[in-house]
Amino acid sequence: MSLRRLSLSLIPTCALGLGCAEPESFEQLRPPVEDPECPASTSVLVTADTRFHTGARVTAVPQDLSGRDLELLIFRGNDYDRRSGRVVSKGLCFGDVGQDAEFYVRSGTAYYRSHARRFDLSINRHGRPDAVASAITETPARLDLTGLQPWQANTSPSEPGSQLQVVSGEVELLAHLAFPTAQPGAGVTLAQGTEARASSQWGTLPVLDAAKGDRLYVNQLNEVPSGTLPSGAPLKYRTVVGSLHAPAASFTPNGDTALVLSGAMTEVRQASFAPEWNLSAFTDHRGEAHPDAVVAQGRFDVLPVTYGLMSGRVGRQGELFTLEVPGSEEGEITRRFTYGNPYPKDWDTLGSASHTFLAPTSVVVGGQSWRPHASIVVMDRLSRMTGASADPVVPGVSPPSLVRIDGVEASSVRTVSSTRPVVSWLSPRVGQARAYQVEFIQLTADAGTAPVVEFHVPFDTLTLTPPPGVLAAGATYYVRVTANGSPFFVPWLAPYVSADVLPIRSAGTFSAVFTTPS
Repeated sequence: MSLRRLSLSLIPTCALGLGCAEPESFEQLRPPVEDPECPASTSVLVTADTRFHTGARVTAVPQDLSGRDLELLIFRGNDYDRRSGRVVSKGLCFGDVGQDAEFYVRSGTAYYRSHARRFDLSINRHGRPDAVASAITETPARLDLTGLQPWQANTSPSEPGSQLQVVSGEVELLAHLAFPTAQPGAGVTLAQGTEARASSQWGTLPVLDAAKGDRLYVNQLNEVPSGTLPSGAPLKYRTVVGSLHAPAASFTPNGDTALVLSGAMTEVRQASFAPEWNLSAFTDHRGEAHPDAVVAQGRFDVLPVTYGLMSGRVGRQGELFTLEVPGSEEGEITRRFTYGNPYPKDWDTLGSASHTFLAPTSVVVGGQSWRPHASIVVMDRLSRMTGASADPVVPGVSPPSLVRIDGVEASSVRTVSSTRPVVSWLSPRVGQARAYQVEFIQLTADAGTAPVVEFHVPFDTLTLTPPPGVLAAGATYYVRVTANGSPFFVPWLAPYVSADVLPIRSAGTFSAVFTTPS
């Protein structure tokens, strides 16, 4: 099906938070609603809401796009006509766009190839719409906790021991607690006056307001031995073994004032699931990820989702269960696991299985060590991934094949001829891609600020040349091409809300590093 036909599809009402049990088909063809401020016959309207999910309620708050870095790049052969938008009541209107035009909607460093006359940059967020975000990502914390399960010491990277996470059901908060001086000793069951630091794992820390009912969960995760892996090595997984649901309290992160976490940890209700996780079905694609790739590890997570899955994966509330296996493991894992769940029964759970592939050696740029990588990911309702009636957990799509740069196999380290190299690939060997993501990852001396430029194109696009000025001269990059087989993903219409709709299926391949000419 061509991009032109898909451009008239609708976002499923589930993805828009309207409460259907399963996503509707995207193949419902309707013309865009006419808007006199931005006529569909001559213009492209870009809109964006922030959709806050609290309970069964979704509140859409329009985003102010007036100062956002947005642009339309209309294809003109190997070049582009660029359009700036004008502010209208519903968003930004890009005028003088012919009916047959294809273009990129550029938002910052993300490019979305589209033909749609209405393009939606809305995002899903967990929590109340009037929540206030601080500018802080880390805060001191003081722990006065009793009732801990016997603490497991951190003895090595492969034996991380106990962990503490902080989660909220009212605002968007997921933080990991670390101990700057000394962590609790092995076997202890309380932490009184213990100094810690809470580091956000998802954006900045929010301001907590007791009057709004903001509460925190403090979850303890321990490792649980559970038999052996297919190779005979010990199998251990990590799960929630105790939790504190603290009373509502106010707190404004400022980097100095300590967040006080005080109370009695209690045991959590137990749940179980029985996956049929086919490790070999993932590791068999190692050569497609890169001819010399190393399988770093496989991972299976059970993740909580606040208030159900009507809009897919919304928010980040940590993990309920994590099983990590060495990349060398083959065969299947078929057994029943038990995990702890501290959350209300109206919260739902999803399963996530993934394997990560690494370049065989590191690349050092400016003293920073880099390891190009890609992953295969499968994510769905836990009930659909496990149980007697569930199919084995296998990749929904394999990596794109035969990736080339300027016609040369992408696994070759080299200097390309220009700052606009042509990246091409073939369709996945397994499954069907709905869209592709092409990322140019620049290798710099600071991995935390390394530029990444991403392009999203529909399934019938198998080649891409970046526009002028996207890649820097004399810089080092690698390319990652990911096939997205998620049936409800429509990056040419609504990239963010549609990316949350389950099931999620993707698989990536990565190139060797290359350098652009100076």
